[in-house]
Amino acid sequence: MTRYQNVFSPFRFGNVEVKNRIEIAPAIPCLATPDGFVTRELIEYYKSLARGGAGIVTIGDTAIDFEYAKDHEHQLNLGDDRVIAGLSALVEAIHRYGAKASIELNHGGRFAEPRTLGGKNPIAPSSLPSETAMMWAEMHGRKLDYQVMEMTQEQIDMVVDHYAEACHRCMLAGMEMVLLHGAHGHMLGQFTSPYTNKRTDRYGGSLQNRARFAIEVLDAVRKKVGDKLAIEYRISADELVPEGMHEEETIEFAKMIQDKIDLLHVSVGLLTNPITIPRMIQPTYLPHGLNVPYAERFKKALKVPITAVGSIDMEMADKIIGEGKCDIVAMVRPIIADTEYVNKYRHGEIDEIRPCVRCNFCTHSVAQFYPIRCAVNPVIGREVEYPYIRIADKKKKVVIVGGGPAGMEAALVASSRGHQVTLYERDTKLGGMLTLAAAHPFKADMKKYLDWLVQKTMRAPGIEVKLSTEATADVIKAKKPDVVILAIGAEPIIPDIPGVKKSNVVWVGDVAMGKAVAGETVVVAGAGLTGGEAALHLAQQGKKITVIDMVSQSEIAQDAPFLNKLGLIGLLHQHGVQFRMEVKLEEITDKGAVVIDKQWNRFEIPADSVVLSLGFKPRTTAVKALQELAPDIYVIGDCANPSNLKHAIHDAFNVAVEI
Repeated sequence: MTRYQNVFSPFRFGNVEVKNRIEIAPAIPCLATPDGFVTRELIEYYKSLARGGAGIVTIGDTAIDFEYAKDHEHQLNLGDDRVIAGLSALVEAIHRYGAKASIELNHGGRFAEPRTLGGKNPIAPSSLPSETAMMWAEMHGRKLDYQVMEMTQEQIDMVVDHYAEACHRCMLAGMEMVLLHGAHGHMLGQFTSPYTNKRTDRYGGSLQNRARFAIEVLDAVRKKVGDKLAIEYRISADELVPEGMHEEETIEFAKMIQDKIDLLHVSVGLLTNPITIPRMIQPTYLPHGLNVPYAERFKKALKVPITAVGSIDMEMADKIIGEGKCDIVAMVRPIIADTEYVNKYRHGEIDEIRPCVRCNFCTHSVAQFYPIRCAVNPVIGREVEYPYIRIADKKKKVVIVGGGPAGMEAALVASSRGHQVTLYERDTKLGGMLTLAAAHPFKADMKKYLDWLVQKTMRAPGIEVKLSTEATADVIKAKKPDVVILAIGAEPIIPDIPGVKKSNVVWVGDVAMGKAVAGETVVVAGAGLTGGEAALHLAQQGKKITVIDMVSQSEIAQDAPFLNKLGLIGLLHQHGVQFRMEVKLEEITDKGAVVIDKQWNRFEIPADSVVLSLGFKPRTTAVKALQELAPDIYVIGDCANPSNLKHAIHDAFNVAVEI
């Protein structure tokens, strides 16, 4: 019997009884067809999530129509009766594992664009441009040249009807519940929030007026589906912007609708503000369960059951349910990282769970309109291609050189397919550059993943690990391998400039891992993710930090997933880190860093220490020395192309799964 009695107890709301208190939160998979219909990829993706044991599986971010509601590519279209057949197959796949099927219904409102609406201008409560659309357009090299149109009464009535019709289609497809997205600044929230609703008619002004649209939608949905569908309503407890809705007013709104819904899903923040976005989907820099206090206060103020969400793991979920702070916990990133997450907790196999690192690559991929991908789980979104990892037809002797993340992932996948694997690592322990990535205190999620990956590799029965061993050509030849995989990583770029060997110059990795100590005033050369995280770590120690780079201000932490970039930059500003961008490091003196700007002005930035974080380059010489040692040679990870954890893990998987 599981010790997580609160999480694994059944719960009833409306006419729905769920087997446990875990709801898979509505992530965007970008796996529908371009015209909004269900694909085999979408079915297999949600089937894999449902198989993992959650009580509710929520299909993420669907459009109630494609006329005005669609706000991104490969979104499901609930405005067409032809979607019902595919939805029913999707529901059937979810039901196979005892989960209840839910679906998030949304209207983009001002988040939509003419390119998603067949050339039409988007409609919204008020004619206000979307900051999010502007950010996304900038990411894709576009400019916004359209106007958001204020909705007429006829359009309001149309959208209300479209919500009801979309819910009816979900009911016909066999779903037990729907999730109406009224949070984060989407259409329902655009009406309720004074930040986005500037109307002067009966839909604007007072809270009663601003709530009118949401109430009309809820009444229309209930009239259409009766009690055959449970209704969950998603809110932002606090929009965290000065002119937005704050907790007290949101509670009053929730009291107005609680008799019309069966479950209240309590989130936080707005998509319209870079500072609040990380509060919606927390990066690794923010605490777990950051938004739970909001759920607790809403639970005390209301009679409707409450769903809590936001970086809540199973231990915390069981605790907060037991303490009466919420009734349901929604989570998705841990389940994306390991689709068996819930089952493994239920069966006491906690050490086997592949941890989520909260890198937010999953959200980054779909923000670029790519199919969903996970940095640590290379199968997610590819379930059709890899329904299982097949045993190799011919067992081979595989030598892997390098015990970083790419080397370990390749070893695990190859050994799981029956190959005989020998893994060489010249250091005294496995980890490679992942050790650097996990070094800072705020990277505890990454450290947990590192520890899991190392232990998994060391314990795997089909892998012989050789630590403190240089894999020379002679060592490899003696093994007579069929396959050699080179995963020897990269080396730091050290510029050939005056003063680079001075005692006040340190490499970022040595600082992160405690091998070197920086002074009280520090210049960090390099504004990528590694440099930014080092700057944050040093600033949190009370040091005065200046980050320099040749790139522009908008390109700070450009190699980080978008949400983590926003979270990191926000914390850097919060801790007083200064930036001198579009300058080139020319020289290092005893007094600091000498730089030159675009106008050829040369000046010195005072510093006790200069931390070099200028990226990495492949170990090409070492790779060339080992490239002729077996019939099949593969070069993976940073020694092929210095990049990130996702690149290393996927590179390794893609090679090892085909050997």
